[in-house]
Parts: sequence; structure tokens; C-alpha cells
Amino acid sequence: MARRTSLDSWVYRRLTDEPTLAKPPGPILLTFVTVAAAVWVCVKRNFWPSPFGAHTWLDPLLAHLVVLAVLAVTGLIWAIRTLYVLGRDRRWSWWVVPAPIVVLSAFAFVVWGPSTTFLDKRAEFEAIAVDLRENPGTYRDEFEIGPFDIDRANSYTPGEVYFVDNSTIFFSFTSGWVYSPDHLPTGSASEDSSFTHLDGPWYEYESVYRL
Repeated sequence: MARRTSLDSWVYRRLTDEPTLAKPPGPILLTFVTVAAAVWVCVKRNFWPSPFGAHTWLDPLLAHLVVLAVLAVTGLIWAIRTLYVLGRDRRWSWWVVPAPIVVLSAFAFVVWGPSTTFLDKRAEFEAIAVDLRENPGTYRDEFEIGPFDIDRANSYTPGEVYFVDNSTIFFSFTSGWVYSPDHLPTGSASEDSSFTHLDGPWYEYESVYRL
């Protein structure tokens, strides 16, 4: 009966030249927007993907670009359909509302939502730092702790363990965290370093290699 009614309406509009009502943004578009927004939040908050995690084949920058492309296309479709429904047909549909709410909610969470700090993951950092400090000259490469991607952790400087934050590496500049329970960190003789005390034996550092 529903199909017959739709066919009758279509025939009536064709005979009377009445314009076909535009379709509002629907559940399929909302699904694409929701998935894209969720992935965008994960990328921006560094939850996933990680260059050193389980899905090393998925580059975070590529995931970010794909998400932005999906949001741009779905945003254009949403705008066109909404303009047709509200502007040309002069009618209301609640399907106009969900997609913007999802995008604005994702944006608000990224900007104002609670984030994981270094001190929140201190215990995991400390377990690795103690192990490396007890074995001078040892190191670990490319691993993740929570949302933090660590390029390397080493104990080359006596009594100090350095964690290099992968996201901050830029030419000769690096930054990250230092575990130094016995003394103020001194850094390497080949670097110009600055240190900021965080808590207990932990410091945040910035270093520039001397060229």
C-alpha cells in the first residue's frame, strides 16, 4: 500500500507539475558523519591510530586527511539537502539536526574535554624508567604509553632516563620527560637543554642538538 501511495503521489506530481519534495539528510549520512567524527576525535586526542601501536599500517596523518575529506563531502551533502528542504520546500525535518550536533559535540570534546596528562600515566612511565636506570646504556624504541607515542627511551646519561616524545621531534629539536631521582638532570654535552620540574623525580625537557 505504501509503494502504491508513493507511485500515486509521483504520478500526481508529474501530471500537475508539482515539484518533487526534496529528501532531508538521512540515517546513512548521519552514520558517515558519526564514524568520521569519532575517528577525528581519536586522531586529535592521539587515542588511535598510533605509529607504534597495533595498527602501524594506518598512518595518523592519512587517517586525519581521510576523515576531513569525509566530513567535507558529507557537510556539503547535508547543506544542499537542508537548503532544498527548508528553502525550496519550506518544510521542517528533524533529520536536519543530528549531523551538526555530532560534529559540534566532537569539536567541543577535543577543545574542552578532559585529556590524559603525563602524570596520569606516571606509573607506567616509572616502571620502564626504573628498569632502564638499573641497566645503564640500555634503551627502548618506538612504543606507546596511553596516548603518548615514545620515539625512544634511554639511560645513556648516568642516573637519568629520557623519554623522547615522538610528536615533538623536529629536525634537531626534541622534547619529552626525564626520570632523575638522585639529582637535577644535566642533559647531554652535545645538546642545549632546559628542564621543568613536574613532580618527584620527573622533569619535562626540551633539547636542541648543537650542529
